[in-house]
Amino acid sequence: MSKRMISFLLVLLLLSAPALPARAADSTAIRTPDDLLAVASDPRGSYYLDGDLDMTGVEWIPLPFFGSFDGRGHTIYNLRVERTGDTVAETVDGNAKVYPSVFAGLFSVLDGAEVRGVSLRGVDIEIDTDRYCYIGGIAGYFNDSKISECAVEDARLTLTSRCLPGEGHLSRSCAGGAGGIVGFGGGEILSCRADVVIVFDDKCDRSLRIEQFMGGILACGNALIDGCSVTISGWDACHGYAHNGGLVGMFYSWDKKEARPISRSSVAGQITFFEDNADRRAYCEAFVGEMLTWTSMTDVTPDFRRNEIFDYSAVLRPERCAEPVLTETVRAADCSGCGYTEHTCTVCGNTWRDRFVPETHEPGDWEVTREATYTESGLRAQKCRKCGAVLREEIIAPHTDGDWVTVREPDFGVPGLMQLLCADCGAVLAEEPLPARIAAERVTVSPSSLEMDYKSEAKLEWTLSPENAELPIVYFSSSDERVATVEANGTVHAVGNGTAVITCVSADGFARAECTVTVRLTLWQWIRQYLLFGWVIKH
Repeated sequence: MSKRMISFLLVLLLLSAPALPARAADSTAIRTPDDLLAVASDPRGSYYLDGDLDMTGVEWIPLPFFGSFDGRGHTIYNLRVERTGDTVAETVDGNAKVYPSVFAGLFSVLDGAEVRGVSLRGVDIEIDTDRYCYIGGIAGYFNDSKISECAVEDARLTLTSRCLPGEGHLSRSCAGGAGGIVGFGGGEILSCRADVVIVFDDKCDRSLRIEQFMGGILACGNALIDGCSVTISGWDACHGYAHNGGLVGMFYSWDKKEARPISRSSVAGQITFFEDNADRRAYCEAFVGEMLTWTSMTDVTPDFRRNEIFDYSAVLRPERCAEPVLTETVRAADCSGCGYTEHTCTVCGNTWRDRFVPETHEPGDWEVTREATYTESGLRAQKCRKCGAVLREEIIAPHTDGDWVTVREPDFGVPGLMQLLCADCGAVLAEEPLPARIAAERVTVSPSSLEMDYKSEAKLEWTLSPENAELPIVYFSSSDERVATVEANGTVHAVGNGTAVITCVSADGFARAECTVTVRLTLWQWIRQYLLFGWVIKH
């Protein structure tokens, strides 16, 4: 094989290689709106929410994402999206026409990504565009991605499409859609919920006969949907072909992959729509508007109303009053839930909420909820003092041996203690006792009594037990050094007439013995003392 052919094959392999997965490095904490904005600088990273976020006043530009995003059960409040992201990707309609489209949502595009455990509360996406466009609460588009345990609640998604024939648009055709979780694409959507108002307003040139898609979970695509629930209020003014479903607007294996199943999901609410088109299809069903590619649906529950109207001049939005009369009710945030302002029109009854305020908790102490080991990481959590809700969680790295540290010095008769500490977190990994210090139990002095002549000396012998006592030495002292003195080695000196007690004490102070010393004058010493000093007989 020639070098040119080998080079060509290598290029083909590189081009066909899948996108690199998210890095395995430690996740980055997101604690502020600025932290969330910074994800755009490293869209292949791994991130987690370390608390709720309030996005009030933040200009959010939907970003493409290819990494891992873990909400850890936290909520992003008051996300406002008024423009699409810059990423362009190809979407298709049911006739396999390809549309270079733009997207809006928390993310514009998810590709090989995973998003889990995040809620959007009070999200407001309002896109007015003359381009092919899909919007969704979590993402406008996803491909081979997984979204799990996410929620889009108290949300309004509005797409106004204004495509015109001519440059940049397919002749006599356009397409767009809105989904509660995702606009267009394929992947997995697991254990998610959507409580959404979705508005699609077709203001395109009517000759284009737009292919319009709306779904409580997915507008159009091929997704595995399991364990999801939807509450939808849909409003669709369509002058082309409407594809509306409580779960999916049009189920379509656009990626040529095996159709993914729909299971254990429920839908409540209604979609109000018209289809102003002589070649009417008017797809609107509880689960899938049009099943272009057949898929299995098991254990699905509908409480859904298909509300088709035929007044093509009607404004299909939840606001029904030209001059609404509104009342406001403010709910304060507390441990039991977020705060918000609820607006109600006293004329038509339309109600919506905005200005959400995150739950208020009193942070308590950190508690270890899963101990780390040498091989497995642990977890610690900070909980609310009032309600016990988990406010923050942090991973504790697996343990690494550090130094042995003496935490209690041994004493006589009392063992000490050494501990092996983790070099990273300081956790106690092992303990070892330190032997107690051995005290003296008994000391004997021989002889136990002495009778000595003045100015004589004698040697005391001593024995200390046990033999392995830590301090095998003794100290001598005299009760009366005018009678007898004693050296450190036990040598007693008689220095005066009388009686003194020589005490022998072990160095640790636990054992003692005594020797009684009596000093007498000899006859000649007595006579000399008497003649020289009279009756004074002591120095």
